[in-house]
Formats: sequence, structure tokens, C-alpha cells
Amino acid sequence: MKHNLTLSSKLSGIVLGCIIMASCGASREEMEAREKAYTDSVSVPGAAADEASAKKKEIAFKADSGRVFVRTADLNFKVKDVKLATFDIERIVRENRGYVTNTALESTVKYKDAVRVSRDSIKETLHYNVQSNMTIRVPNSELDKTLSEIAVLFDYLDHRRVHSEDITKELRLADLSQANFKHHKQRVEKVIDEKGKKLNSTLEAENSLFEKQAMANQISVDTKELNYDVAYSTVSISIYQNESSKSDMLAYPEPVKPYEPPFSKKLMDAASTGGTILTEILLFIVRIWPLWLIGAGVWFLARRMAKLKWFS
Repeated sequence: MKHNLTLSSKLSGIVLGCIIMASCGASREEMEAREKAYTDSVSVPGAAADEASAKKKEIAFKADSGRVFVRTADLNFKVKDVKLATFDIERIVRENRGYVTNTALESTVKYKDAVRVSRDSIKETLHYNVQSNMTIRVPNSELDKTLSEIAVLFDYLDHRRVHSEDITKELRLADLSQANFKHHKQRVEKVIDEKGKKLNSTLEAENSLFEKQAMANQISVDTKELNYDVAYSTVSISIYQNESSKSDMLAYPEPVKPYEPPFSKKLMDAASTGGTILTEILLFIVRIWPLWLIGAGVWFLARRMAKLKWFS
């Protein structure tokens, strides 16, 4: 997806630049002549078609129709072993004169559990997923062969998408734009030479020429990038495998028991505690002597009143 966005931005820049430069360049009669030549080169086979084909000998991929395509592919599939499949894909890419631009092989832990299996051992099991994401570039002439060799690794295919984008129009517009700029540059230089004494006119012409040169440079760079995209296809690959698990035996340290004194010590401590309790009870009894005094007084009065009632 990222490569498609980059390619679209390149195409948009080239087309926009070509339109601007064409509108600011040669005269109307010259543009009509170039458009006629472009139409003839598309509609009439023969010498013009042979010339157009000869200009693109440096491009590795040519469709039977003479059109120029940028080809990309996107693969997502399951394999038996992601690590081994990643190494196999890298080998296939090297054998087909390509290279790997990006690779990310990683494991993601889903969950883990631990079970104690003996007095001092514990078994820990890790459950995880392994996946790999790669971006490779191979010559267009080797793309089909590369995809066929990678297909041998499939255990289950999620999707395999191959996309071809026709950029013939953009490349031809870029060629016309470059020719138009060359002619425009010659005309501006001639005007500068003829009117060199007029400073303002000279500066305006040179500034306009500088702007057109910057635009032409950008179109030239984008065109070279497109030619490279034509020569080398981009393939995005995402592979995965079934959930895996890994078990390890780990040492289980026994918990430290708190210190506990022997029975004799406990007995002595209990006797000492009992004596302390008895002492506290005696002290408590002594502390409440006013209550004992009041109780004795009440008992004496009650007995006295009982005797008086008896005699009466």
C-alpha cells in the first residue's frame, strides 16, 4: 500500500509538471505538432513504434503491447516454520538477482503458565505466535519466476495479489516535457542575449528559467524513479505459522519457614506468662478494695435490718 501511494505521487507530480511546463513553453503551433507526433507514435505501428521501443531498451520489463508497467505484488500465507521460510525467501530473492529492502521476524507471547511438578521444580510453558514481514525487490523479468518459487512454501494461502499499473502515458509526457523545456530554454537564453542591457527583463527571464529548470529536474528525478520501479518490482510478504509452545523446567525455591522455639522454651514461657496473669489478678483485687468495703457495709446493714424485723 505504501509503495502504491509513492508511485501515485510520482505519477501525479510528473503529469502536473508536464502540464505546467507545456502550458508555459513552446508556441501553440509547436505543441500541436508535438501532439500530432505523439498521436502518430501511438496509433501508427512501424518506424515510430520501433523508435519508441528502442528508447526504452534500458527498461527490463516490456509487455507484448509495447506498454510500460509498474508491477507490484502482495502475499499473505501460512507456513510450517516461519524462520525457515524467511531464510528460504531470502535465498530465492538472491538467486533471482533481487534484494531484500526490509524484513522483520518476531515472536509475540500470547500467554504462559507454570505448574509445580516436584518439591524443588516447576514447569513453565510459553505459548507464542511467530510472524515475519518482508519487502523485496526483484527484476521484472524474474517476478513471475520468483512468485512461483515462493509458492512452494505455502501451507495455506490467505491472498496473492499482483498489480500492474500502466505508466506509458506519464513517461511519454515526461519525454515531451523535457524536449519542450530544452526548446524553451534556448528561446529564453536568446532573449537574454538580445536584451541583456535591460536589467529588469533579464532578471525576470532568468528567474522564470530557474523555476522551469527546478521543475524539469524534479520531473527528471521522478521519471528515473519510475523507470527503476518498472525495472524492479516490489513484493510485500507477510507469513505466519500455527501457535507454538515452549516448555522449560525451572528450579522452585522452597519458602523459608519462620523460626519456632522448642517445646521446653514454650513451657517456660507459658509458666512465666501464667505467673504474670496471677500477679495481675491479685493486683486487680487489691485495686478494687473500695468495692469490697462497700459490699461489706451493705451486707452488714442488710443483716442488721433482718434481725430487727425478726424480734419485732
